[in-house]
Order: sequence, then structure tokens, then C-alpha cells
Amino acid sequence: MKNFVFDLYGTLVDIHTDEKNPEFRKRVEKHFNRADFWERYTSLCKSLETGDEYCEIDLFKVFLQLFPSDAAGAARYFRGKSRLNFKAYRGVRRLLKSLKDRGAKLYILSNAQACFTRGELEKLKFLRYFDGIELSSDFGRKKPCRQFFEYAVEKYSMDKSETVYIGNDFRADVLGAKSAGLGTAYIKSNRSPAGDSLELAQNTADFATDNFKQLSEYLLSLV
Repeated sequence: MKNFVFDLYGTLVDIHTDEKNPEFRKRVEKHFNRADFWERYTSLCKSLETGDEYCEIDLFKVFLQLFPSDAAGAARYFRGKSRLNFKAYRGVRRLLKSLKDRGAKLYILSNAQACFTRGELEKLKFLRYFDGIELSSDFGRKKPCRQFFEYAVEKYSMDKSETVYIGNDFRADVLGAKSAGLGTAYIKSNRSPAGDSLELAQNTADFATDNFKQLSEYLLSLV
């Protein structure tokens, strides 16, 4: 394998956010000095939806309408205050470095908001490892949409037979990547969907485990 395409949250990064927390919501209203913030935020989000089951809106457009003079700063504040946990899983950087040292090309393809995620990738010092980053808010559609995977394959001139997709969500990652003809590796993490079955993943993906060390050993064996 020459190309390793990773999901981000729940696969490489352990993150937990809670935008429904009453204290967070009050803090945001107070910071922005807008009692109608949540009403406007929700309304603008809904206005961008298309009805497509795979539609992914771009939240930056929402912040741009709410705070035209500093949309980026508003988005950073919002995301920063919503995070309760945020760190790379143990062994992730070692794996990424080892794959790069062996000449592999690394990519991220993730359901994520660019206005939040690009800054978080910088905080994690992950950018050095990746040859390309594709986020659903930029593409406009999210996994398991087959076109999202195929877009990245075409953009970076990947040979599907030399490409493996790695993720922690059976439906979005394993089924999505398989529909696009990619190899698949699944890691059942603490952020995997509650209904995910490791047994089902093992019967469907090329490789599946709930142990990151085992996942690392498998991926390195492919190079």
C-alpha cells in the first residue's frame, strides 16, 4: 500500500464536545453579547441544509453572517469552549512518522468543519505528516457518500488498489470506503458509534480491531 487515508476524530484524535451544555450556551451568549445567538445560529444552519442525506453545511458561512468582521475568531472561541477533551491517541504520532519514513503518502478525509478542524490540526502539530486534507464542510457532502472518497482519490491521483482507508465508524468509514473500492481498516475506539459491532467489522473490513497497537502493526505491514 502506498496511500493511507485516515479519518480524524475518534481514529487519530480523542475529542469530546458538548454544544448542548447549558453553561456553554450561556457563556457563548455572554461572550458574543447576543441573547438571540442560538436562535440565529440554528436558523442559519437550517437555511444551508439541502435535504440531501449526505449534505454537510459549512459552519464558517454561519459565523460569517453572524460576525462578518471576525468570523474566524468567533468560530475559534465557539469550538474552544465546547471542547471537553482533546488529544491525540497514544501511539498516533509514532505510527504517522513510521509510515512517512517508509515512503507512504498520508491523507485525512474526515467529516469535519474546516473552521474548527484546521486550527486543531495545527494545535496537534499534525500538518507535517499529511500530504492532503479533505474535510466534508469543504466538499459539501459527508461520509459515507461514495463521491467524497472518489473526489480525494482523483484529486491526489491515488491507485485504489494501493490505498487503504482507516476509520472508527463502521457505516461511514468501512462501508463508505468499500463502496469507493478502497481497502479498509477499522478501529473500534471510545468514540465509535454505540451500535458498532467489532465482529461485523471483522467480517466486512480488510482488518478490524479494538487495539491501536494491533492497528499500527497491521498498517506498517502493508508498506
